[in-house]
Amino acid sequence: MKSIYTYTCIYVALFFTTSGCWGYSSKNNELTGQVKYVEHVTPMFCEDRIEASISLGVMRKGVGSMSTHDAVVYVPSDTAVQVLTTAAESGQLVKVVYDEQRFSLCKPLVVVRAVKLLEETPTP
Repeated sequence: MKSIYTYTCIYVALFFTTSGCWGYSSKNNELTGQVKYVEHVTPMFCEDRIEASISLGVMRKGVGSMSTHDAVVYVPSDTAVQVLTTAAESGQLVKVVYDEQRFSLCKPLVVVRAVKLLEETPTP
């Protein structure tokens, strides 16, 4: 009986400790970049998902930044997947509106909410 009480206390303590991690740390953020790839990921223990890698280095008319940083984002919407795939094939820049989660076991913390193709193209 004592062990059941101990395990229950540990479970309740862990629940309240991790419950502060749920939700979003920020919402409606924007990033502009060039889509490198869109892929369907099938992890062993988590559900299948679609992720995209967006390069944050953007050159505009010879001015801009060369970045080695990429944002790997989780894309839950089928329409956003189509737009990102089109952008990856054509090389167009995209503006992505995203939310950042505080905690996630299986998915990237950055969740795409909206994607817009920009009319300008990057310059080499």
